[in-house]
Amino acid sequence: MMKKLILLVFTGICFTSGTAIAQKVGYIDSKYVLGKMPEYGAAQQELDQMAASWQKELEDKYKKIDKMQTELQAEEVLLTDDVKQIKKEAISQSELEAKEFQKKKFGKDGELFLMRKDKVAPIQEKVYKAIEAAAKEKRIDIVFDKSGGAQILYTNALFDLSDLVLTKLGVQASDKSKTNVPDRNQPGDRNTPGDRNTPGKR
Repeated sequence: MMKKLILLVFTGICFTSGTAIAQKVGYIDSKYVLGKMPEYGAAQQELDQMAASWQKELEDKYKKIDKMQTELQAEEVLLTDDVKQIKKEAISQSELEAKEFQKKKFGKDGELFLMRKDKVAPIQEKVYKAIEAAAKEKRIDIVFDKSGGAQILYTNALFDLSDLVLTKLGVQASDKSKTNVPDRNQPGDRNTPGDRNTPGKR
């Protein structure tokens, strides 16, 4: 989920070349914005359904492993060493398969992550462009995402003193020119399934 933003505007003061310049700063409520977008709701619903399906499949795998372990413990005194070893290896193999399934579906760069990126990224881009357009229309220089920490989504490069600060520090500034474009950071991800008590992990 994107972090919260509010449509409140206030005036800040930025000093450059010894001159005070009024700098407008705005906020938006991204949760509200996304909640009004049908395509986002549809994408999120599809992701939730897929995650729930994979989670059930993973839980079924672990239930099967638990059953295998219980049966082995109940029969262990009656089994030969060779049979016990075969059953233990079968359990280990099942555990390995379950972990591989978990990683494939829920891990970093797993199917859920890639699916979310594919479906949500175009919506994010649409929102960012709208933020930039609104900021320019209202002559807003900086737009913050207000939730937890204030994440800057749009800045007017005129007020970016980063290169000057680097120069003062004796560090060579980048030659790359800055433009007034939204930060392409993800607007907040849903929690990736992590342990057995949450989707995706034992």
